[in-house]
Amino acid sequence: MDRLGAVARVLAAMKWPWSRKPEEPRRAPTAQAPELERSTPSTILTGDATEDSRSLEILLDTIAAVTANIDLDGVLRDIVDRSLQVTKAERAIVLLGSSPEELTVRLAQDKEGQMLTGELQWSRSLVRRCLEEGLAVRSVVQSDQEALELGRSVYDLKLRAVMCAPMRAKDRVVGVIYVDSRAVRREFSSRDLALFGAISAQLAISVENARLHADSLEKARLQKDVEIARRIQQHLLPSLPDDLIGVDVACRYQAAEQASGDTYDFVKLSGGRLAVMIGDVTGHGVGAALLTHAVQAALRSYLELLDDAATVVGKVNQRLVDGVETGNFMSLLLVIVDPAQRTLQYVNAGHPGLVLVQEGGARVLEKTGMVLGVVGDQTYEASPTIELRQGDVLFLHTDGVDEAMSPEREVFGVPRLLELLGTLRDRSADQVLAGVEQTIRDHVGSDDVEDDTTMIVVKLT
Repeated sequence: MDRLGAVARVLAAMKWPWSRKPEEPRRAPTAQAPELERSTPSTILTGDATEDSRSLEILLDTIAAVTANIDLDGVLRDIVDRSLQVTKAERAIVLLGSSPEELTVRLAQDKEGQMLTGELQWSRSLVRRCLEEGLAVRSVVQSDQEALELGRSVYDLKLRAVMCAPMRAKDRVVGVIYVDSRAVRREFSSRDLALFGAISAQLAISVENARLHADSLEKARLQKDVEIARRIQQHLLPSLPDDLIGVDVACRYQAAEQASGDTYDFVKLSGGRLAVMIGDVTGHGVGAALLTHAVQAALRSYLELLDDAATVVGKVNQRLVDGVETGNFMSLLLVIVDPAQRTLQYVNAGHPGLVLVQEGGARVLEKTGMVLGVVGDQTYEASPTIELRQGDVLFLHTDGVDEAMSPEREVFGVPRLLELLGTLRDRSADQVLAGVEQTIRDHVGSDDVEDDTTMIVVKLT
C-alpha cells in the first residue's frame, strides 16, 4: 500500500490520471484517418493485479533510478532502456529540442541493446503532433495507406505500432521519447501509453536536472579558467620601475571583471629616458587580457630596437591588423619622458588624451592618430617636443576614469577631472592618484567599477 501511495503522490504531482477508468472502445480505422490515441483519457492502473503490480514496479524503479542520476548520458541511457522495457518496442529514440525543427537525435537503441547510428528515420508527423499537443500519442497502423498518412518513413520502415511522449520539465519541453515496432502482432495499449507518458514526465525532470548540473560544472570550469587568467595577468602586469632619477611615478589599476582589457607598461630607455605606455582593448575579459599582453610584449621588443615612438606604434598597429580578428581594436598612448632635458614627446593612437598639469592649470593634449588594429600600413606621427618644468604632472588614464557613472547616470567627465588635477598638482604622484580615486569613489557611490580603470601619474621632481 505504501508503494501505491508513493506512485499516487508522484502521479498527482505530474497531474496524471491514474485511477481506474473503463477504456474507451477503439474507433474503426479509416484510410484517411489512422487510429491516433492521446494519453489524456488513459489509465495506468487497470484492475489487473499482475499488470498493475508490474506497472508500479517499473514506475517506482524508474523514478528511483533517474532521480539519483545527474549524469546526462546516464539519464538518456535509462530513458531508452526503460522505454523499451515498458513498451516491448523494437526501437527507442530520444530526440532533444523544444520544437520539431530543432529536434536532434541524442540517443537511439534497439531491443537487443545495440546503439543505432547513421541516418535514422522516424514518424516525423507523429512527433510533430506530440510536441504541438503536449501529450503522449500512439498509433496502430493496419494498412499501407495508414502508414502513408503517418509519414513516408512509417511506410518505408513497415512500422505497425508507433508511440511518442513529450518530455516536459515545468513549462519547458526538452525533447521527446519515441518508440516503434514492425511486429504485426504488436500493438501499444492504452496502459502502455499512460505508463510511457508518466515515465516521460519524470525523465524530463531528470534530463533538465542533468542539463543544469552539466551547465553548472561548465560554469565552474569557466570561472576557474577566468580566475587562472586573472592570476596570470596580475603576474604579468609590470611593477613600477625603481631607481628613477628626476621623476616620481605612481599607478592604479582595477579590472571590471576577473581579467581586464586595460594594459600599461614602463620601459627605461637610453639616456635616462622613460617610456610609459597605457592602452585599452575593446571589451574586457580573458580574450581582451590575452590581447593586451601580446601588445605589451611587442611594444617592449620594438622599444629595445627602435628609438622613434611613431615607428614603434606603427609596427604594433601592423601586428594587430595582421594577427587579430576583424572588429578587435585598441587605443594606445605612448609617452617618452626625458627628465634630464625636461622634455616630453608622445604618440596617441585614439586613446583618451594625455593630461598635462602645469602651474597655470590642466589641459588635454591632442591625439596624433587613429586606434590600432583597423587600417594596415597606417602612418603614425609623434607630437612636437614639449618643454616641461619642475613640478609638472602627466596624467595618463583609460576611459573608465572620465566615464565613471554616478547613481543618477551622470559621467564624471573631463572638465571635472581637469579641475581636480589642477588642485592636486603640488602633491606627490601617489597622492595625486589617491585624490582622484577618492573623488571618483564619491561620485560613483561605491568601490565597484563598470569598466576597467587604469591611471598613471608621472611627476617631474
